Amino acid sequence: MKFLNSRGHRLAVLASTACLLGALGVSVAPSASLASPGPQHGGTLQTAFQSDPTTFDPQVCYDATCWDNMEMIFNRMYDYVTGGTTLQPQAASAFPVVSGGGKVYTFAIRKGMEFSNGNPVTAADFAYTYSRICNPATKSPVVGFWTVVSGCTAYAKHPTGYVSGIKVLSTYSLQITLTQPNSAFVYVLAMPHASVIPTGTGAQQAQHPLGSGPYELVSYTPGQSIVLTKNPHYWNKSLPYTNGVNEKLGVSPQVQLLELEKGQLDLMGDTLPNSSYLSVANNPTLKKQLVQSAGLDTYFLTLNTKMKPFNNPLVREAVSYAINRSALLKYVNGLGQVATGFIPPGVKGYTAANLVNPLNVAKAKALLAKAGFPNGFTTSMYSWNTQPWTNLDTALQQQLAAVNIKVNVHAIQQSTFFQLAATPNKTPMTLTFWIADFPDASDFFNALVSCASDIPGGQNYPFYCNHAMDAQVNQGLANPSSAAAHYVAAQKLLLKDNPVVPLYFGQRTHIYGANVGGYQTNPIWAYMIDRYWLLNPSK
Repeated sequence: MKFLNSRGHRLAVLASTACLLGALGVSVAPSASLASPGPQHGGTLQTAFQSDPTTFDPQVCYDATCWDNMEMIFNRMYDYVTGGTTLQPQAASAFPVVSGGGKVYTFAIRKGMEFSNGNPVTAADFAYTYSRICNPATKSPVVGFWTVVSGCTAYAKHPTGYVSGIKVLSTYSLQITLTQPNSAFVYVLAMPHASVIPTGTGAQQAQHPLGSGPYELVSYTPGQSIVLTKNPHYWNKSLPYTNGVNEKLGVSPQVQLLELEKGQLDLMGDTLPNSSYLSVANNPTLKKQLVQSAGLDTYFLTLNTKMKPFNNPLVREAVSYAINRSALLKYVNGLGQVATGFIPPGVKGYTAANLVNPLNVAKAKALLAKAGFPNGFTTSMYSWNTQPWTNLDTALQQQLAAVNIKVNVHAIQQSTFFQLAATPNKTPMTLTFWIADFPDASDFFNALVSCASDIPGGQNYPFYCNHAMDAQVNQGLANPSSAAAHYVAAQKLLLKDNPVVPLYFGQRTHIYGANVGGYQTNPIWAYMIDRYWLLNPSK
């Protein structure tokens, strides 16, 4: 799969918030809102974003503004419980019946569901939606998740009708056949890109979204506002709690924070600005509205296995022994934990057992000498030009200098970083991270280090391929009961080669307005606005 640059903005928001709030020594509360009398209906939730959405099309969306709107305007087969990674049926009436050796999924669609125009949601709408992802004209960034569906690849050559592996059995019954067992496929159906749209409406969705979610679009004025109202046709009559959501656009993060302090905003769409951190830390009220939650993310180095000197496995191993992970956490103010492997806590495949090489400067130097670099070498490392990357750049530069590796740091804009890192023979080293799209290690492996992702334009920045590792991942997908063990085995194979050097697992920090009730963060969505209420709806 290939994720668009816009997703990087969303990742940067989470990364910089966690790092820079910690710099203030802010003590944050658990991931829940202040005590409230319980759910209340009514009122309009106010939020703001600095940037417009690039699109409202759910099969294409990947920027921060549209991501939050996907959760509100559309429904998927499955969605997550408010504060965790457990799936629950949404547009489906139950979990799928799996047959055919784990390759055939049969879904029952919830009867009585309607799109916001009052038309019923049927299995045919799902078949249209899912087939549209496999159509290259859609330019969906997540098509890589769907190539496991039988016929998806062939459909790209002749995109008419439905993908052959997607069949409408009846008005409310859908069947999907996979090319191989994939226990993580149910998570793919909970991704925003799997949001159902009415048959034939693909062309309008970018500007005029039509979904079956708890809210519907009233208006979108570029550079000014997005206005949502409660969908009167929504199947879950208890949600949403608010009558609508107003989103101001073109509002800087500094102004967003000021408006949140004044009670004019309930949620910030963007991260807290640097210039405002001290005022937040010293504000006794705002400190109570800070929440911290576990991040399903890993920060790591990539070493390009196709570029000298990192094509030598001894050199990669030397780098892994040169890193002082505990010291790195000081540069992000302790908001995280030392990485024990490639897969973070909360994701199937995580193990507390230490799979990474510990700090050992003498061994790193010996490995370099054995590799033919007794005096070290000079190389380049690329990162984003924002926090926490610039802090980490300096720390890593110093740590690698201790083993005679001189690193020239190139801190660049996110869009340029993504382009260069995905281009062969351009970036010897990168400093990056990954947030889980869903809580299964296959997401990390398949997106970042699989043979299938070892292509120009992908996310496999070390351009690494290990068929034995891929086999372990596929066995994990085929055998859910033993998947965790297979994923650990895959990690061991990966970290023996050291194309990536895990650094630490991150944490997230958020702030919300004093009038918000029911606030919880979700590891996948972050905000779940339809499940929040206003303590004073008439305010």
